[in-house]
Amino acid sequence: MTESLAQIAHRCDATVRQARGELVQAVRAASAAGLTQTQIAAEIGRSQPEVSRLLRFHGTSPLGRRLRKQAGVIQRLVGEAGGGNVRVFGSVATGQDQDASDIDLLFTASRPLSLMQLGRLERDISHVVGVAVDLVPDSALKPHLLERVLAEAVPL
Repeated sequence: MTESLAQIAHRCDATVRQARGELVQAVRAASAAGLTQTQIAAEIGRSQPEVSRLLRFHGTSPLGRRLRKQAGVIQRLVGEAGGGNVRVFGSVATGQDQDASDIDLLFTASRPLSLMQLGRLERDISHVVGVAVDLVPDSALKPHLLERVLAEAVPL
């Protein structure tokens, strides 16, 4: 046997993570396209509660767990700045984050924020989670990124 049992287990675990990530992305894209959870469940042969779980942010990586743990604080900070509807997108949302990853957050601003206000809020959230945060008002999304970001974005 040229490959150790540990190597085989590691490779299989990575394959399972990749397959689950692919399913989560497909389900989220279907939801973003307007399909109901019931329609998605029928299409993929899963229960509606399973589809609901796939649509939520799980945060199973170390960085994702840290983000989930601080979700209430983050939502409070964004709310105090006049924002809401905080969503996670990018590598943390798709489960593909690495040790050097930052956290990408999308939010809805009820009023325009100055660059200073946005920078201060981004800094405060970065301090809470202990890593760099890219905080993006949904109104500032570039058209060429809009579809991908909205397909990935899941509520915090």
